[in-house]
Amino acid sequence: MDERIIASLTRLTAEERNILRGQAVQQADYSLSEAFIVNSAKLLEGKELDLRLHTRFIDFPEHGHDYMEFMYVYAGHISHVIGKETLSLEKGDILFLNRHARHSIRRAEREDIGINFIVSNPFLQAILPQVENNPVMSGFLANNFDAAGEAEYLFFHTRDCFPIRNLMDNLIYAVVNRSEAVYAGIVSLLFSYLAHYRDTLANALRLSSPDAKLRRAVLDYLGRYYPTATLADLAARLGYAQAYLSRRIRSVFKETFQMLLQETRLHAAETLLQTTQLGVEEVVHAVGYENQSYFYRIFAQAHGMTPHKYRKQLLS
Repeated sequence: MDERIIASLTRLTAEERNILRGQAVQQADYSLSEAFIVNSAKLLEGKELDLRLHTRFIDFPEHGHDYMEFMYVYAGHISHVIGKETLSLEKGDILFLNRHARHSIRRAEREDIGINFIVSNPFLQAILPQVENNPVMSGFLANNFDAAGEAEYLFFHTRDCFPIRNLMDNLIYAVVNRSEAVYAGIVSLLFSYLAHYRDTLANALRLSSPDAKLRRAVLDYLGRYYPTATLADLAARLGYAQAYLSRRIRSVFKETFQMLLQETRLHAAETLLQTTQLGVEEVVHAVGYENQSYFYRIFAQAHGMTPHKYRKQLLS
């Protein structure tokens, strides 16, 4: 690795100088939410992929991300706390965290060099088709984009794997020098190498939270039974009191059951209008509505036009 790049990456940042003066981590520098979800837009500033030195000299508080992050330990060691697990990364190790995961990081010192890679969701989605048959990464990446996905991490002991460490040096060099034309190729190759050297996968865990389980159960139910779905039926299937389930759904989704049901039915109607020759009246009944006027009204609110015009516009 070019020593000038490492010297540039590891010099004290303005944030670290403030921390050494006694300042805490400033959540507003990273997040737009009270829940401390690190915002990719704040860090990437329009780029599809970037890296930054992990903040040293302080315990970094628990946080999440709205993107998939991975850390490569270039030197020293860095410990992450995920749920009840503590993962100690040594020089050369890699930790992937999906966008549903939360973690905190114990204090790192000057010689502990962790490089965080921030990967934009569009960039990762473009790579996704290339890893469909990857036995290590495909499920992890698919879960990352699943709206009902659960927290998951992959921890690789790559400290003694020269091909992967060499590839990480190449990725660092490319990102620092803004060689954007090769980003996708290097990241795809990294995923392939991690599958080839799968014995380096030291630990992998999917953390199923109660909220994630409920989210998946509700979305699965709506996907299968939306024409006849009711909150009472879902509550009976899950074994919950209807009032309690209603409150839990509102808390987890920030929407009511009826709002979720309406969105699911409208999406199904859009698909039928796009892919079948069914008349609009048949579509209305197929997705679970008896009141045609009501369907026309909510469809127009969602699309700014009638179902007939929507289909006509698609055909033209």
